[in-house]
Amino acid sequence: EPYIPPKAPEITEAEKAMARNLFTSNAAPCLKCHAIGNPAHDKNAIAPNFLLAKERLQTPWTERWLTDPAKIIPGTAMPSGLFRFEDGHWVFNGPLPADLQHYTGDQADLLVRYMFNLTPQEQAALVARTPGGGGAASGGAGKKTSSNATVKNVHPGQ
Repeated sequence: EPYIPPKAPEITEAEKAMARNLFTSNAAPCLKCHAIGNPAHDKNAIAPNFLLAKERLQTPWTERWLTDPAKIIPGTAMPSGLFRFEDGHWVFNGPLPADLQHYTGDQADLLVRYMFNLTPQEQAALVARTPGGGGAASGGAGKKTSSNATVKNVHPGQ
């Protein structure tokens, strides 16, 4: 074959659980903006489906994107400042789920490895446990104001 796709970076079950908890936390509402394969949600999605990451992206670029998307594409809707560099690795810059509070690894790398190992079944489980859903009942990536105008959700604090 002229092209051999790279193997997904390894991730343990414990790391998967930590990444899942961060991915679905109120501080990192990833599925509010990203497509999930649900037409009612995806009509308002402003970011691609995570299931495409391993086919379209490389892990080093994805980590750079997560840690400073505005440096790569100024004006992007993807919030910068989600991570801070501390003691030689990236740490999520918000409240951490309990199981991640003592994780000494690079948390941006953890999320990248999780994304590159994401399956449709895992993504469906994420949607089910995400606050506000991300599904049809939540209104997707936008919400209606009293004037009936759509306002895009952004990361808290932005």
